[in-house]
Amino acid sequence: MNAMTSALDDTLLALADPMRRRIFEVLFAGETPAAGIAAAIGIGQDVLAGHLVVLETAGLVARRWNAGKELVKADPAPLEIAAEWIDTNRELWAMQSQMQESSRDGTPEQR
Repeated sequence: MNAMTSALDDTLLALADPMRRRIFEVLFAGETPAAGIAAAIGIGQDVLAGHLVVLETAGLVARRWNAGKELVKADPAPLEIAAEWIDTNRELWAMQSQMQESSRDGTPEQR
């Protein structure tokens, strides 16, 4: 497995969970204390911590401590790899669909 495939897998896995997507969306506003994230989405700090580990492993968030508070900020860079994969496959699917339509419309099916 190459690094790009691993990064894509990590990103898609992290965003597959609706709670982690919600956490990521909360962070669109900017760096936020972990307690504020937990309060905004109505989960406990312990549950949030597990989700943050997955997001951090995927490179989607960065955490730091300041004055005794854990601060979290989003890093959308890994989304580029996912977007590129989606765009490439969307184009391939569209081409495949066009080819199937052309073969149905223009030539009889061979068996």
